[in-house]
Amino acid sequence: MKFSCTKEKLTNSLSIAERFTGKNITLPILGNVLLNGGENYLKITATNLEYAVQVTLTGKGSKNGEVSIPAKVVTSLLQSIHDDRIDLEEKQGNLYLKTASSRESKINGLPPADFPNFPQIKKTNTFLVGSHALREALERVLPAVSSSEFKPEFTGIFCKVGTTALCLVATDTFRLAEEKISLPQKINTPSFSFILPRNVAQELTRILGEEESVSVSVGENQVLFETGGVRIISRLIDGNFPEYGAIIPVQYEMTSFLNKDELKNAIRASSIFASKLSEVNLTFQDKILQITSSNPEVGEYKTSIPIKNTAFKKPIAINFNHRYLMDGINSLTEDEIFFGCNSENTPSLLRNREGDSFTYVVMPIRATT
Repeated sequence: MKFSCTKEKLTNSLSIAERFTGKNITLPILGNVLLNGGENYLKITATNLEYAVQVTLTGKGSKNGEVSIPAKVVTSLLQSIHDDRIDLEEKQGNLYLKTASSRESKINGLPPADFPNFPQIKKTNTFLVGSHALREALERVLPAVSSSEFKPEFTGIFCKVGTTALCLVATDTFRLAEEKISLPQKINTPSFSFILPRNVAQELTRILGEEESVSVSVGENQVLFETGGVRIISRLIDGNFPEYGAIIPVQYEMTSFLNKDELKNAIRASSIFASKLSEVNLTFQDKILQITSSNPEVGEYKTSIPIKNTAFKKPIAINFNHRYLMDGINSLTEDEIFFGCNSENTPSLLRNREGDSFTYVVMPIRATT
């Protein structure tokens, strides 16, 4: 294998691949990447056996071949190189790296035949989705994914594909985030769904760029994403995501429109004085929202912000975990946001004032008597 390309292109591609490597004492080759060179292209493959990535970059290739080398070694080496162009050559199972400034390095490899094959998927459904739209949707719902393994189905993002839209949902039972994306092309198959692992969703938010679309293919317990020279394949999470529609309020005892920045700043300040339960109190009365928090070891905080177009039957005081509340506020994109609730012990809903593609439901900290 002989291949030459810019340092920037090689560094970016290897950085993606390194995040997909694994640590396994019995399979040390999972810490490697596989470089497969051909005429004017180089494929970089990495896997931890749960999910895998293959990045294809263009350059000048004059000899076919492949080599498997430690990902950390080559990425660390590239950080110390300042030349714009990198020459790679495989000799006897090792990788030789040269630059214009006469730098030369030899990286010992492992047998390429021992490297796991890039998984193949038997596609049952394929659809296109906007790359930018998918990345932003994943970023909005990811905070609500559960970090507990007690219910595996909550450790990923539930993806429901309809004929014209993709719906992404995440919950940790304390809050629920839902985002709907319109698909650029109509799907002529019955709706289907799958649960995407959190780690893969996080990687997609880093990788997805400004390409027009992403091709998503679903097979038996697998999903494949293809965009801009990058292919990501992952196992799916087994389990049945619960019917969550009943959790989302549709009628409210109190509704209001709030300035997003004013609310965010007030919640951030109140969090400094929050109790060990991360608790802050929101009291809606007249045309004022009062936000308070207290901690015997720190002190007390109190502030008020005006409410626009409020409608309620009686004043309501609700306790929230400030982190969960901030995650929802930060995911909203408009200057004014909608807030609706029914009582101090039932879910509240946050949404953009105009756009309704994103919905965030947050459970209160139940009042004790």
